[in-house]
Amino acid sequence: MKFIRMLACLVLDLTCLFASCFMPTVAFAQDATAAAASIIDPSSCLYVVWTILQPIVTLLVTLFGPVVLAIVVGYLVKLLKITDANQQAALETQLSTALHQSAANAVKFALGKLGMPASSALASDVISLAATYVQDKNPDALAKLGVNATKLQDIITAKAQDIAAKPSA
Repeated sequence: MKFIRMLACLVLDLTCLFASCFMPTVAFAQDATAAAASIIDPSSCLYVVWTILQPIVTLLVTLFGPVVLAIVVGYLVKLLKITDANQQAALETQLSTALHQSAANAVKFALGKLGMPASSALASDVISLAATYVQDKNPDALAKLGVNATKLQDIITAKAQDIAAKPSA
C-alpha cells in the first residue's frame, strides 16, 4: 500500500509542477493565437465573456485538478485494499494450519511425557497437558484466531482421535 500512496503522491507532485511551470506558457500562447484562430467570433459578447473567464477557468483547473486527482487516487487506494483482506485471509489460514500442527505435536508430547501409548491419546490427562502445551507455545496464534479453551479442547480432541486411530509403528 505504501508503494501505491508514494506513486499517487509522485503523480500529484508532477501534475502540480506541470501546472505551475507550463500552464502560464500555454495561457500566453492561447492569448497570442486567440485573435487569429478563435472559435468564438471576436465581435460577439461571448468572446468578451470568455476573455474574462479564461484566466479564472485556467486558475481553477490548475488549483483543483490535483485535488480531484488526489480524491480519485484515494478512492482507488480504498478499492485496492481488497488485497489486504486476501493477505489477511492467507495469514489466518497459515495460523490455523500451524495451530492444528501444534495441537498434534502437543498430543504426542503429552503421550511421551506421561509415558502412555498412542491408543490412550483420548485420556483427559493427555488432553489437558496438550492444551497447556499449546497455550504456552502459541498464545499469539490463539489470540489472533480467537480460539478459547473450549475450541482448543475440541481441536486437541480431534487430533488425539487421529493419533489414537493410527497404528503405532
